[in-house]
Amino acid sequence: MRRFRTLRGRLTALGLLAALAAVAVLTVAFNVILDRSLNADANGRARSLAAAAAATVEYENGRLRVHEAVDDAIVDRRVWVYDGARAIERPPATPQLQRTADALAGSAHVFDDAPEGDVRLYATPVTVRGRQVGTVVAAQSLAAYDRTTDLALLGSLALAVVLLGAVGVLTWITVGRALDPVRQMTASAADWSEHDLGQRFGAGTPRPDELGELARTFDALLDRVAASLRHEQRLSAELSHELRTPLARIVAETELLQRRERSPEDRSDAYAVVARSAEQMSGILETLMAAARAEAQLDVGRSEVGGVLDRVAENWAPALAERQLELEVRHPAGPMMAGVDAEVVERIVAPLIDNALRYARSHILLSAVARDSAIVLCVTDDGPGVGADARAHVFEPGRVAGVNGHDGAGLGLPLARRLALAIGGDVTLTSPGPDTGAEFQVRLPV
Repeated sequence: MRRFRTLRGRLTALGLLAALAAVAVLTVAFNVILDRSLNADANGRARSLAAAAAATVEYENGRLRVHEAVDDAIVDRRVWVYDGARAIERPPATPQLQRTADALAGSAHVFDDAPEGDVRLYATPVTVRGRQVGTVVAAQSLAAYDRTTDLALLGSLALAVVLLGAVGVLTWITVGRALDPVRQMTASAADWSEHDLGQRFGAGTPRPDELGELARTFDALLDRVAASLRHEQRLSAELSHELRTPLARIVAETELLQRRERSPEDRSDAYAVVARSAEQMSGILETLMAAARAEAQLDVGRSEVGGVLDRVAENWAPALAERQLELEVRHPAGPMMAGVDAEVVERIVAPLIDNALRYARSHILLSAVARDSAIVLCVTDDGPGVGADARAHVFEPGRVAGVNGHDGAGLGLPLARRLALAIGGDVTLTSPGPDTGAEFQVRLPV
């Protein structure tokens, strides 16, 4: 079964299925045509025998009589002669066959098979001046025809099995030989990627156009792998920087829990801190991976802005209710499409909503407008705003405003801007100053 999971196995299976369909059609067609031909031959023989027997019958003085005795050959072939419904000639036969022949008396040009299924009867009329005065019924044995049909069916099935086996073997060999260059190139690619990345698939050896195209594809793939390695190094540095704060918090709380006895309330608070930090780490990882995918253009899509705003409001409803804050959503005047996936937009807006939850007094506004060939989402709160000394550093990782007693990790806003820049947008702070609330604007490509 494992062989059919490979490309070679699947191509062979596909070839076998195609051959099976073709052989099945040909086998059925052959047997149907043969059956019809044999059936027509049996009908012809029964008709000829009945006509020959009818030539020996004469009509005299209102009755039928056989002009000359039916010879032994005709008797062996079983011929009945009826004067009306009365049989004047009857060959030896089984009771069921006799009853079938009697039922044909008075019929004209009619075929019927005996109940045993191995004899076919044909009734031909004996007419005088256009009026049927008698009937000749001839019987034709079908045993030889049935044997021929059975042998033909068995032979065609055996031939079909042989053909399918031959097709399977030939397809397996042919596909294997066709894939030999691909296997060699794959082995070379594995060796060169480990020892000589610059060699690749040079033009030193002539190859068919299909393999040359495959080589060029492998070259491009190796280029992307090298670029991915460089990007992975940069992403690793970012992950190390962004995750340091929540990870340090988890480690610190865990060490405190292990080193000293704490009250149940303190332990519960410590567990809550660990859970929040783990959740924060998960969010940071997802946001950074979304940024990496956006930079690699893997999450290119479109989203309806109004629907995104509704989902953001729905997702943050429990947190808003817990802090007794109101979130007002102002939808755009009409349908508005952003040139980025909806999940990415939600990940950009989420840290801004979280920031507003920390500092808002009673009200948060989420709105969207079209401006300068772009879409601008605004998150506005009625909190104390951002002081002049903090405005220049609000998007730097680890820098927090620290007002109203709220001390975050200083990662949400930098991550939001990082992801926005990755998709060709930006996040900016537009509030005028302290005590006027804060307004963050998200610029998205259309």
